[in-house]
Amino acid sequence: MESKKPSEVGVRRNDCIICYSSYDLAGRLPRRLYCGHTFCQACVRRLDTPAHEQRWIPCPQCRQSTPTPRGGVAMLDLDLAAFLAVKAEREPPRGEPWPPTSHKGSAPKPSSAITQQPASPCPALGPQPSFPRQGCCWGCCLGCEPEGTPEV
Repeated sequence: MESKKPSEVGVRRNDCIICYSSYDLAGRLPRRLYCGHTFCQACVRRLDTPAHEQRWIPCPQCRQSTPTPRGGVAMLDLDLAAFLAVKAEREPPRGEPWPPTSHKGSAPKPSSAITQQPASPCPALGPQPSFPRQGCCWGCCLGCEPEGTPEV
């Protein structure tokens, strides 16, 4: 039988170790402190305290303080690995059909996606406008008539 540390019992990788709630894509986003430890945004907000004319977030694991960004806790870096894991749990796997939705502006169903290429690479453009050609002043390689010779 595999033995677990007391700190690992009942806590998954995608759970906040303070409140034991699963991270989500709204109020419990996984926020990483400067020390590298990750907690949900709701718990980090509760840890945010003023000290010495600045706001600080003390890490409950290692006690290192992280200065609160100007925009608040929501401006701290996301723990990208935890965020992507939560996002992957919430989204259907690629290749499977999307669940039906009834509201406007939703993503198109895969069955209505355009999968055929056009018959030709470029549609016929029809007659193109012609512009008057002006002769080149110095007889360049464009093949136009020189109007004069360069003065040296």
